[in-house]
Order: sequence, then C-alpha cells, then structure tokens
Amino acid sequence: MISEQLVKELIRFKKRDFPVTSAYLNLGILTGNRKSHIVELKKMIKYKKSTTYFKQLSENEKGSVLADFDRILNWFNEELDTTKALSSICFVSSGSGLWRTLNLKRPLVNELVIQPKPYIRPLSTFFSIHRNYALVLVDRTKAKIFESHMGEFTEQYATENAAPEPIRGAGFQGNLERKVERNIQQTVLQHYKQIAQQVFDLNQKTDFDWIILGGKRETINEFRKYLHGYVTSKVVDVIEVEPSAPLNEVFMIAQQTENEAREVYEKKLLADFVAKEQKNQAVEGIQAVIPKIVENWVDTLIIQENFVHKGVFCRNDNFLAVDVVEKCPIDGSPLERTNDIVEQLLHIALSQGVNVQYVKSPMDSWGEIAATLRFSISG
Repeated sequence: MISEQLVKELIRFKKRDFPVTSAYLNLGILTGNRKSHIVELKKMIKYKKSTTYFKQLSENEKGSVLADFDRILNWFNEELDTTKALSSICFVSSGSGLWRTLNLKRPLVNELVIQPKPYIRPLSTFFSIHRNYALVLVDRTKAKIFESHMGEFTEQYATENAAPEPIRGAGFQGNLERKVERNIQQTVLQHYKQIAQQVFDLNQKTDFDWIILGGKRETINEFRKYLHGYVTSKVVDVIEVEPSAPLNEVFMIAQQTENEAREVYEKKLLADFVAKEQKNQAVEGIQAVIPKIVENWVDTLIIQENFVHKGVFCRNDNFLAVDVVEKCPIDGSPLERTNDIVEQLLHIALSQGVNVQYVKSPMDSWGEIAATLRFSISG
C-alpha cells in the first residue's frame, strides 16, 4: 500500500547533514480560490525564514532549506494538477536528495516544518483517522466489494450471476415450477457463499479495520448467515440502498457512517487496552511509554489525536526524555528541544513495526497516550 511504503521510506531516511522540509497544504479548492494555497505557502515560508531555528542553521544548511522552499513553491505553483487533489504533501531535503510527494482527496491543515527528519505525525494521523474499510454491496444476483483507502473507494471485486427466471403455469401440478424455484434459491445461496468467501479472502489480505454492508435489508439479513465469524465481528453498519443506486450516492452514504464506525472501532481498541493492562501487559502515560518504545516492547501505540508534550531528543540515537536534560547520556552530544516529543517517538515506533493508532475518544485517565506490550511486565 502507498501509505505503508511512503512511511517506510521516510523513517528509513537517515541522512542528517541537511534538514528536511515538510509541507502539508490544503489546496483551497473547496473555497473556490485555486491560488489561495500559494499565498498561504508564501506566508509560511516568510515566517520560517524569520525563526531562530532557521537563523541558527549553517550556511550550507540554509542553502539547502532555501532550495527546498523553491522546490516546494514550484511543485504547488507549476507541477501539481490541482483538479485531482484537495491537498498535497511534500518532503524535501535538497542537500540530501530527498523528494517525495503525496496527493490526497481529503483536506489537511496547512503546516510547514523544518527539522532533522521528515515530519510524519500529520501523515500518520491521516492514515489512522481514514482507516481502511470494506464496503460490500449485495443483492440476489450481483455484488461489488470496495476498499476505502485514504478516503478513496477502489473496486476490489464484482460479479453478476443471472438467476433463471421463474416459470409460471408449467409442469404437472406445478412440479416444474417448484423445481425451478428451488434451482433459483440454490443459485442465490451459492452466490452469497461466493461473496462471503471473497470478503473473507480480501480481509485476510488487507485486514480491514471495519466492514459496511449495503443492499436491501432482507437481502443483507440472508447474506450475513454465510459470513465467517471473524468477518461478522468487523461489520459495524448496514446501509439500506437500492441495487440500482448510483455509486457516488452509495459512497456518500457510506462516508456518513465513518464517524460512528470509528467510535465503535475505538471502543474495541480501548477495551483491548484495558484487558491487556489488567494482565500487566500495557502501560499508560508518556513517562511509561517512552522507555517501552525505546526497548522495543510495544505492540500497539494508542495516542489521543490532540496530545502533545514537550521533551528533548538526540538526533544521533534513540534517546528521548520529557525532563530537561542538556546532554545525551548515550553519546554525550547536546540534546535538542521539541514542543512535541510524540513526533520523535513515532519515528522509533514505526521503524519497529509498531501498530500506531490515533483516537478521537478522551484518554485523560490514561495520560492521553498508552501502549499494549508484546510481553507481560514481571512482578
């Protein structure tokens, strides 16, 4: 998947001779002004040039960042096709040869960040909020399965099994009619089983966060009987739509259920955390989470999406702390301060393959950040 591949590339980026400039920009298309994003970008660049961080860069580093600004401006002003996206992201380090872009059909908050590594928190938040799910549309003769990824629907499977038409007024005492009706019913049941198997196989491959079923209520009730138990556990909603309904209308209805589906998903996620904590296999709060991330204990990292915390980090190794420390205890180099230690935490967690989940639900009682562990804490 493009999201996984891009994140892997960014966290593997290790060249530290030059800073990385990360730009997240809403293209302003929804407001009708197709050049407003250029004006906003120029304002952000002007501000960044005035910051203490920029002024303290070496001349070589400044030259690289200024080239970054030009490259980003050229992308948004000349290269990007604004008719095919609502927002776009750039990661660039001219001195190190990094240039990666990602266009999205969902709006983003405007941000321009210069730091030693690519700024990935908004990207990882986007992937977590716009989770992968399946939309399964079924009637008695047809079916389509769509995957929603990064807010876009892609058809993964389609079939149309034309059932024979019932015969009326034929056969001795209606025997032929009843036989045809039985054949029709058998064809429908085989159709349901075929679709149920396709949903199971796609889920095995993609591991959908949740599944939405769509069709006539009576049809869906029949179809659900043939779903695998694990698949059924992921079904969070049923939307009642006519088989002939335009797909754009169906997609809009499905998207309207996303908030409710996300709430259901988050409840399950937090319930799993509570169950693991009772077994001494989870920790909560930034002070407890940092050492477990550094020690590679964490299976799932759960972050309240608005949580930020100041801290210090070493760009040469994985040392992180929320207390004010001047030098890295590992290599003795000066530590750098950050307003959001979660950003540094993410780079370590994602490089370890940790499952990172952002939740909208309140997490005050758990310090707004928590983790389930691969192993139980002894004692």
